[in-house]
Amino acid sequence: MLMNILRWSAIPVVLIASPFSGLAGGYEPLLNGLVCMAAIVLLQRAALLRQYVSGAGLIAIAIVFGPFYLAVKIVLLLGLISIAELSAVLAGFRMRPATAVCLAAA
Repeated sequence: MLMNILRWSAIPVVLIASPFSGLAGGYEPLLNGLVCMAAIVLLQRAALLRQYVSGAGLIAIAIVFGPFYLAVKIVLLLGLISIAELSAVLAGFRMRPATAVCLAAA
């Protein structure tokens, strides 16, 4: 139970704390690189455990703390959101087996 709470609270806490990484001074690139690498390692673990929702949050953390320009970060996050929306729409239109009621009406 405690691990589940920590896992689900870690991603929002890191994303909320990301604007304050500029206060680290000269250590900001090192801090950003460390958080980005940790997110990539945890993303691999989440993929092995098939925890795709937490994996999407870790991708967002890796993008926010990655060594990219701000415009590139925004485009990558918008692309991630677009892929998530497309997969939700495709899941809604997925083929379902016919039920007995549908067969009787035909």
